[in-house]
Amino acid sequence: MREVNLKYRLCAIRISCAFRTISDDAVLVIAGQVPLGELARESKDIRTTLSLIQEDPRAKAEDGGPTSIEAWVNRKQGQVDYYLTQELSGHGCFRSYLKQYGHETEDGCPECGSGIAEDAQHVLFECHRFNHEGQVLEEITGTEVQPETHVPLMIGNQRTWEAATAFAVSVLRTLRLLERERRGAAV
Repeated sequence: MREVNLKYRLCAIRISCAFRTISDDAVLVIAGQVPLGELARESKDIRTTLSLIQEDPRAKAEDGGPTSIEAWVNRKQGQVDYYLTQELSGHGCFRSYLKQYGHETEDGCPECGSGIAEDAQHVLFECHRFNHEGQVLEEITGTEVQPETHVPLMIGNQRTWEAATAFAVSVLRTLRLLERERRGAAV
């Protein structure tokens, strides 16, 4: 079973264009795949599985609607790509991530000063470097985009999905370019 799980994980990584350091749960959710253990249990007794899910208070959102994972997996639009996976997982050209693996010496944001880690949340929702891109996204969504509203807005309709994807591509391409420039200067 371990070998099958490894192959399943590899498929999810390829589907979502993720780095191998991503957690199993994160890559399966982003790729829209159900964990193999869940599929096995479901195939044994679908009625038992459904009744357990309905009784589990964690299986539904507080308002009785679907959880964010259910909404993500059952979304009607949107393809996950390399940049969107980096944005959602935090595994990308963010200095805090790169420093964990020895690819950067500093993890601070070069624009906001020391003490502020350049991670996905900071870059996408707090750092002023990408205010213009964020404003474009907010004009299209019609609301302020925050970490807790980002994914629900994305899966709401095709237009916001495309705007969120364009935002991710623009920001992460810029970060990748800056990383390459730093590496070129360091060599």
